[in-house]
Amino acid sequence: MNHRIPAIATTLGMALAVVAAPVGAQSPSAAAGGSGQPIFVPDTYVSPEGATAATPVDTTAFKQDGPWKLCVSAGYLTNSWVVFALQNVKYQASLEPRFASDIVVTDANFDANKQISDITDLINQGCTAIVYWPIDDQAIEPGLEQAVTKGIPTVNIGGGYADLPGIVSNAYIDQYELGVAGAIALAESLGGTGKIVSMLPIAGTTAAVDQDKALHDVLANYPGIELLDTQNGDWNRAKAKTITETWLQKYPQIDGVFSPAGQMSAGMVEAFDESGRLAEVKFSPADEYNGWLKWIAAHPEMDSGLVTFPPAAGGIGVQQMTRILSGDPVTKGIHVPSLWYAPGEGGALADAAAPDDWWANDLPPEFLPAQ
Repeated sequence: MNHRIPAIATTLGMALAVVAAPVGAQSPSAAAGGSGQPIFVPDTYVSPEGATAATPVDTTAFKQDGPWKLCVSAGYLTNSWVVFALQNVKYQASLEPRFASDIVVTDANFDANKQISDITDLINQGCTAIVYWPIDDQAIEPGLEQAVTKGIPTVNIGGGYADLPGIVSNAYIDQYELGVAGAIALAESLGGTGKIVSMLPIAGTTAAVDQDKALHDVLANYPGIELLDTQNGDWNRAKAKTITETWLQKYPQIDGVFSPAGQMSAGMVEAFDESGRLAEVKFSPADEYNGWLKWIAAHPEMDSGLVTFPPAAGGIGVQQMTRILSGDPVTKGIHVPSLWYAPGEGGALADAAAPDDWWANDLPPEFLPAQ
């Protein structure tokens, strides 16, 4: 069974506004009948993306007749989310006849210098357009600027947002608002008091920076919560588990975990379970990584809600690229909406027949990754 998250298909090509209203244990979406709703955050929390994402972009210099040669610069391909994002790229490109059928994909394998070199190679191969996800936004900027200078548009499809000269547009998931929603839900579940740890994605990425800012902004309103430590688990289940094992040896009391990424939450919860300390801890809402969905389906007491991190960003980025190559007006960022699922709803999205490294999706069967 291929579980689908409602409204993913409708997000393609759309920028939905996030509604400003309270979120947390009493989120309005909890009464919505079991389906995902747009994230609600108090309007006192201002996303860093908001200032520049709506900036208009002049696409005149990038307008071209087809066929278009689409290329993908992958900072890494070992993460299951990016595998699904890539399949969304391929599916969306297949719907636009002006894209050539062959899509060139490079893999930098977590090496920023190699990603710059990869982008140079894609330029030399005659790519018309480059979509990418970065290892580090700032580090690969020289390669991106080289492409834009040569009239090749770039779109960031890694889920983050960066306002840099080498990035024509971003298909972004608002990491700050996602983090605020998860942090408030965790704080409320703890009754505003306790000791917590924080597990962030790859250092230097927009996701890590914005999620960390979100957590600290929320904790400023919950003085009874102490943050013991923050580490980067790199969206890696095994690494997150190892870090958590160290925390469990170091800290006799851990009441809560801030971890918006299901891949890392799955490893962390295993460490708590194996140490016999599972009953003492509450987790923040995580995303729709199937390994995490399976866990909360089997342990409903751990279901604190979901804040989705849709791989559909890949397809939305291709739609944005289509507009750019057509000379249509775009903005610096197009928002890929996350959805909020209330506690008790997330386990129903789990696909017991699929591997842990699977994501609820709306892809046609022929574009699904191999299992």
